[in-house]
Amino acid sequence: MKKYWNKLVLLTAALPLLFWGCNKETQFKFDVNSDAYIIRKNIDGEVKSATTFYVYANQSISSATVTPPAGQGEPFHLSRSEESSFTFQKEPSAAEFKSETAAPGLYVFDIESSEGVKVQQVDELEIFNLQVPVITSTTFEPANMALTVKWDSVANADGYVVKLLTKEERAVFTSYSVSPKTTELSINSANGHWSTQIYSGDKIKLNVQAFIFDSDATLVDNIYNIGEIAVAEKEITWGQ
Repeated sequence: MKKYWNKLVLLTAALPLLFWGCNKETQFKFDVNSDAYIIRKNIDGEVKSATTFYVYANQSISSATVTPPAGQGEPFHLSRSEESSFTFQKEPSAAEFKSETAAPGLYVFDIESSEGVKVQQVDELEIFNLQVPVITSTTFEPANMALTVKWDSVANADGYVVKLLTKEERAVFTSYSVSPKTTELSINSANGHWSTQIYSGDKIKLNVQAFIFDSDATLVDNIYNIGEIAVAEKEITWGQ
C-alpha cells in the first residue's frame, strides 16, 4: 500500500519498540503507522481473500477509524489488540474471505491517542495476486523435539514466516522471517520464538505465510508495510 501522509503525520512507525529509542525532543510526539493489506488462503480448494487493517503507535491509542474508498462500504472502527493499547486492528473473520479480491484504492485512517492527539493517514491498497504456498512435507524429529517443514517456492514473494497456532488461532510459535529462496525451516528456538508450551499429542495448526512488501516500501520501513500475505494451513498433531 502506497503511503500518502498529511501534515499531521510524521514518517514511519511500527511496533512500540521502534520508538522507545527516540530522544527527549521527539519522545512525546504521537507517531503512527497504518496499513491495509490482502490476506489469501486456500479454503475448500478455492483461493479466497480478505483485507486486514492495522495501526501501530508509540503511545496508547483511544480510537482508530477506517473510511474505505468511495462505493466500498461505510467507515468502521478498529479494535484494540489484546497485547497492547499501542496497536489497533481489524482481522477478517472466516466469513469475510471471498472469491473476489477487494478493489485497490485509498483507505483513510483517523487515529486518536489517549491524550487526544489526532492523526490522519491515507493508505493505498495494492493488489499483487500472491500465490498461496503449498506445504510439501512435515517431519518431526523426536531427538530434539523439532518439526521440519518444507514448502514450494512462491513467485515474487519477499520472504516467508512459519507459525504454529492453537485451534483458537492463538500463537504458539512464530519463526523469524526467512529469505524468498528458503523453502525449508526447522521449528525450534533458534529459528523463532515460542509464545506458549505444547505437548506431544496436541492438535495444532501449521501456517506457512508468504509475504510481499508494498511497492514503495524501503529497507527502513518494509516490515511495517505489507502488500499481501498468502497463507498455507495444515492441521498437525505435535510429535507425529
